[in-house]
Amino acid sequence: MHRSQKAFTLVELLVVISIILIASSIIFIGGNSGSGAALSSSQRIVSGIAQGARGQAILKNAETRLIIYAGADRNATGDPEKWLRFFGIVYWGTDSDGTEGWIAATQGTFLPDGIYFNKDLSDDNNWPESTMTLDYPRVKAQTGGSETYYYYEFNSNGTMATGFDNAWLVLQAGTLRPVDGTLSVDFTEEKNANLKTALIFRRVGTTTPVNDPGDID
Repeated sequence: MHRSQKAFTLVELLVVISIILIASSIIFIGGNSGSGAALSSSQRIVSGIAQGARGQAILKNAETRLIIYAGADRNATGDPEKWLRFFGIVYWGTDSDGTEGWIAATQGTFLPDGIYFNKDLSDDNNWPESTMTLDYPRVKAQTGGSETYYYYEFNSNGTMATGFDNAWLVLQAGTLRPVDGTLSVDFTEEKNANLKTALIFRRVGTTTPVNDPGDID
């Protein structure tokens, strides 16, 4: 028998509200302090989202994913404002209609302007470049959708799923540009070369920050 999930629990609401409040305050500070501060703020935002995803996995006893918008990268369409800088959380569950699938746990969070997920550096550091399709945010369960997201996956006990332990999530300052009819983030500008940071997802589900750009290649 499936449990009815008509509303978020109090614990879920507290987790979501805390993430939103922390992210909002950090974005405000980072947005007024230059690219370096914005990058540092972005690392803390993503760390908070990762902690929220792990907490959601344990709370729901369900497979949970930290997702990153990749729509424009995968099919040359989508929302350029969200591309590689819009993060969210989904978990596998059953909605109030009894439908099983991926359910949004938050409304999503943007990184500060000019900071993006660097999928190539992440891929070079043990991330398996996993993707999924869905329409986010959406409370109703779904098994597919019109937009593509990259993801990092947590098991139902809060540990990292196979293939995601010790995987890196790299963030870097960049410039969004149109290239051959699609969008691309240029990370090669000299001013952005050392403006990068990362999180390492450990097997137990915790994250370790990497702050020295020389350690990220």
